[in-house]
Amino acid sequence: MLDVYKSLPLSIKYFFMIFILIIFPIFGFFFFARLNTIETSLSQKKVSDSITLDTLAANLEAYMKSVEVMGTLLSTNELNINFFADAHELADANEKHNYENLVVPNAPSAPPISVVATSYMDSRGIFIGEQTLNLNRLSYFFNATLMEEIQAANAPIWTKSFSIEFKKNQSVKKVLSLVVPVYDKVDNVLGYVILFVDTEHLSYLLEPYLDDIYILESSYIIASKNNLPPQTSLFSEMQFSYSLLLEDNNVIVRLKNDSLIVTTKQFAPWNLQLLSVSSYDEFAANIATHLPSLLTFLMYGLVFAFFSSLLIARLQSTPIIEMKRVMNQIKEGSLSVRLVPKSKDEFGELGLTLNALLDRIQNLMKAQKQHQQWKRRMELKIVQEQVKPHFLYNVLEIINSMIRCNLNEEAASTVEQLAHFYRISLSNGSDTISIAQEIQLIENYLSLQKTRYLEFMDYILALSPAIYDYCIPKLTLQPLIENSIYHGIKEKESGGLLCISGYLENQHVTFEVFDTGKGMSKAQIAELTAFIYKQPNEQDMNPHFGLASIVRRLNILYQNEVSFHIDSIENEYTCITISFPALKIQDLGGDLC
Repeated sequence: MLDVYKSLPLSIKYFFMIFILIIFPIFGFFFFARLNTIETSLSQKKVSDSITLDTLAANLEAYMKSVEVMGTLLSTNELNINFFADAHELADANEKHNYENLVVPNAPSAPPISVVATSYMDSRGIFIGEQTLNLNRLSYFFNATLMEEIQAANAPIWTKSFSIEFKKNQSVKKVLSLVVPVYDKVDNVLGYVILFVDTEHLSYLLEPYLDDIYILESSYIIASKNNLPPQTSLFSEMQFSYSLLLEDNNVIVRLKNDSLIVTTKQFAPWNLQLLSVSSYDEFAANIATHLPSLLTFLMYGLVFAFFSSLLIARLQSTPIIEMKRVMNQIKEGSLSVRLVPKSKDEFGELGLTLNALLDRIQNLMKAQKQHQQWKRRMELKIVQEQVKPHFLYNVLEIINSMIRCNLNEEAASTVEQLAHFYRISLSNGSDTISIAQEIQLIENYLSLQKTRYLEFMDYILALSPAIYDYCIPKLTLQPLIENSIYHGIKEKESGGLLCISGYLENQHVTFEVFDTGKGMSKAQIAELTAFIYKQPNEQDMNPHFGLASIVRRLNILYQNEVSFHIDSIENEYTCITISFPALKIQDLGGDLC
């Protein structure tokens, strides 16, 4: 993503940066305003849910009191007191507690609709005259542990929910039970009246409320507005932890598909938990529909940010884009282009500075070019002038030898060839000539050497016409040929053959000077190669000066793009290969030629 941004034009970067700088505060204001509205509404929602649960708790407590009033009436009714007194006497006389002959008295008034059954139990936990409910279920629930709790309370007590079964139709109901003690005249407990409250009736108490309201016992739902089956697990229904119910809470629970606003309240009298649940996403969506002014502000803010960013980006990037256009032309090599400043600000001053810099660069480049041409011309002339006396000395030595041997005609011919050589060498005063002219020079030289060493030297010229028009410093090949004759063929008693070849390959001119002379060892090759690349002041008095001057002159002329290689085997052959770029006179510049 960062690489894509870096490649964008400057105007687009300006636009994005300014747009972001403008739009962030707008979005920030909208976000915090909406967040503040949602937070305020959420706080109100939490307070409302808490009030709802407080109201529900009050209704439950009122309903609980009505059932407790019914239990008190039954426990203080004279008929019931006498009934429990008779049962107590019968229990004292009969260890088997045979209450079959006892008739349960009728209730003094109609019980609340949610009280589905009433039972009587003696002080030891034995049910008396039970004809309505399954006695086994009752005895299982009212076990010794629960009876200890009931006896210790010595007051009306509510039990946890459990299931009862009716004998008549075997139907089962989930109930809460109220256990009320019955006292004799001296406050001894004769037994207990038990009222069974149907938990389904609790769901009717939830109908007036808009949100989902649940009544839970531990982690199980015993009543809900959705009429869920009894003992439905809270986690399986809503996937949040039971730990939220350990105290009064008001939290937002994050679920996979939605978030819930959960408000909890303990209902201590029945050891129940009251739960209010509503969708946070629906709540937030409803709040959002009541924010038209903020949405309108956001829309106008986006339009303003877009057009203002576009205008500022255009104004700021125009001079930079113009400068970029000029710089691209400069990069392509047009140093004559100039920037026309349209303002007097920093961009205008930068444009004037760029123009002045271009003027200075042009002047420096012109001066540098002239200096480099002069320097190369001088270096080439210096080396060339060193070669000329060296060559002249060798030729004069040949003429001297001919005169001593009374070869007057050959000496005269050699002088004529020498004159012809210098006519070519001094032609137009140029230090760089065509390869065709260089070939004429070496043909004259080889003709001179052949006259002198007729008995043991022969030569072959194998030169491609394709290289004739390219240029070369004068006397480039002559030192190579001279070295092959004096240090190769001449040193071998049986004489040898000298072969000079030249060809064009990959836009490079390559010359090979091959002789079947004495050859060189690897150590000699290494020594000679090292000498050729020494500094010029270390070469002047060495007999291999000619070889070194070739490489030096060619490197001056062809910007160090010369390849030089020696291949040799002792007493067999030596081959010197030299290669340089194929350039014509006009490619090097007429002033060097």
